Amino acid sequence: MKALFLGAGASYECGMPLVWEFTNGLRANVLKRLDSRLFDFRKDPSFRARFEEILANPDLHYEQMIGVLENLQLERGASSDIARTTALQLIDCVQILLLEDQLLTTNLLAEKTKDYSGIKDLLKKNPCLHVFSLNHDINFEEICKFHNVDCKDGFFDQTIERYSNIAKFKSLTKEQLNNGDLNFFGPEGVGVNLIKLHGSLDIFAVEDKNLYLKCVPPLDTPIGGHVQEIRKIENHSLELSQRLGIRTVGELDVTDKDGEIQFLRRSLLSGAHKFKGTFDQIAPVAFFEEFKKRMAAITELDVIGYGFGDLHINEFIRQWLGTPNVSMNIYDPYRKSIPPFLDGAMGDICVFNFGLTEYFQKLEPSTPCFFSYARKKSFELIRENLRKRRLSLWQTKN
Repeated sequence: MKALFLGAGASYECGMPLVWEFTNGLRANVLKRLDSRLFDFRKDPSFRARFEEILANPDLHYEQMIGVLENLQLERGASSDIARTTALQLIDCVQILLLEDQLLTTNLLAEKTKDYSGIKDLLKKNPCLHVFSLNHDINFEEICKFHNVDCKDGFFDQTIERYSNIAKFKSLTKEQLNNGDLNFFGPEGVGVNLIKLHGSLDIFAVEDKNLYLKCVPPLDTPIGGHVQEIRKIENHSLELSQRLGIRTVGELDVTDKDGEIQFLRRSLLSGAHKFKGTFDQIAPVAFFEEFKKRMAAITELDVIGYGFGDLHINEFIRQWLGTPNVSMNIYDPYRKSIPPFLDGAMGDICVFNFGLTEYFQKLEPSTPCFFSYARKKSFELIRENLRKRRLSLWQTKN
């Protein structure tokens, strides 16, 4: 049984940034706002310089920056509280900038999805396909929607009327999560089971994590409708915050149908302590447990665009490769060898130097309609210009 495992590189060709690209923009945007009210250093003004040093360190990407702040909090010293609030605000900045990237790359995504028709051929051979994703973006959902592939993400199509004035949502209750009662295809189903392990731009927790909401794009909307639904929530919260003169960290302030203030907690999971139980996390642990459970039946794992930077994922993959008769294929345009921590793995491991576009194109090699040489080169040029633009943000700052 085959499954896909997606990292940031799987969304790269659609315009979303890799970790260091994203870090360039985050550094530039946050550093120029340190004198604004975005971060609150009033309780410890000296921490501002310490935070600026963390941000400016060229050897740290954004998750490592958050990890440094988490470690300062864990030390329980004088800077523990301000390190905590600063880390939460930085994660908010990550969410906002990722959403901005999703909006800015909508047109590119709309064109690139045409190159992924091979997903239908993949489903012919693997009717119930598990796709595990570390990505916060909504690109794979859009790919499935464009190609009319049924996709289930664990959430139930049950509208919670209280929040219907804010956006259209699917839902999952805490009880359903605890019981493993998730809305996925069974073994005889036909479609994609998409399991997002690190949260998503469109997933929120409400009511003290007793209820989870996931945005649903309006029916028959083109690519971009999904991210616009998320944008509606952000705009709703911004309007309320400006009207009341308040702003919370890690959550969106909204009003429900009865006019009562509610708090939608963002699910994005980042930093150095994922799934360790050290910090409160919004991304449901149940999805990680579901991933581990379903991997027990997987014999072939196609890893696309993952840089092997998450220790909790690496340890599980290493253990899985120790089971009999399993294999892993790594798709990465630049990787020349298997990750060192897998040197002693018993399972077969192969490396292929291409990404998600060519992965799907090779599944349907007889269909050249959207994959000409000129088209490929034009997309590569657009993507390179995006990379240079993100790099210039940091170079301009310096």
